[in-house]
Amino acid sequence: MAIEIGGLSGVNLVWRDKTEQWQEHCVGAKKKQGPRVMCWGMIGWNYKGPFHIWEKETKEEKEDAQKQIKALNAGWIVEQKRLNDEWKTTEEWRQLKERELKMAREAKAAAKLEGEKCAKTKQSWRGNKYQREFKLQRGDVKGIDSWRYVTVLGRPILYPECKRRMGLNRNFILMEDNAAAHNSEWTNMQRRIEGIPKADWPPNSPDFNPIERIWALMKRRIQRRRGSERVTTRAAMAAALREEWDRITLEDINNEIQKLPTIMKRCLHVNGGNKFHA
Repeated sequence: MAIEIGGLSGVNLVWRDKTEQWQEHCVGAKKKQGPRVMCWGMIGWNYKGPFHIWEKETKEEKEDAQKQIKALNAGWIVEQKRLNDEWKTTEEWRQLKERELKMAREAKAAAKLEGEKCAKTKQSWRGNKYQREFKLQRGDVKGIDSWRYVTVLGRPILYPECKRRMGLNRNFILMEDNAAAHNSEWTNMQRRIEGIPKADWPPNSPDFNPIERIWALMKRRIQRRRGSERVTTRAAMAAALREEWDRITLEDINNEIQKLPTIMKRCLHVNGGNKFHA
């Protein structure tokens, strides 16, 4: 989530007469977006997980990242072989092999009955799962890209917490939206290496994500602060976000998750459109 320092989120309504709609004091003004603070949090049923506030990447961190990425790209061929060798020791590979060999036997038997030449069948188990040439690049980094997401959040916070949750619940599955940092080729590869399953996420579906409503609740609470409590600096906003995250209860989280079946039914009722209210 990103929240503007000193800004207002959502729709702000005032009473006005129909004849006043073009008067200057009744026309909404668009202001340039100010500095923002970005944060991340993790929730589940009856569960509130870690919370993280993103710091601005320093010049030194960017230079170090470029060095690491250069080394990573150079070593990708070796890494690719290691990953493929590991894959061929997994249950996934064994099941793929058995399935494709069974299909080959059935095709051969069917061709023999018809007196025809057997067509070639898939033998992807003989190949490699990781075979695309890998090249990680960073552009003009202004937000959170896949490199920062994996190195700053994924490896030290998200992946260990996911594994802990998997140990408690074998049906655990990670739910993320399709933001570029969450769904890039490199991010997905790192998550697969860690063995963490992820839900398929439909595009443009924030209504299906309960944490979006938790973010909205936190924003409303922060914006109600007035006088000496009004948030006008980055440090104050970071402190306010931590305070409001601490105030979020399991009841708040469960209430939002419980709404999902109703939200999905309403979405289906309008054939996947967004003209519904949850």
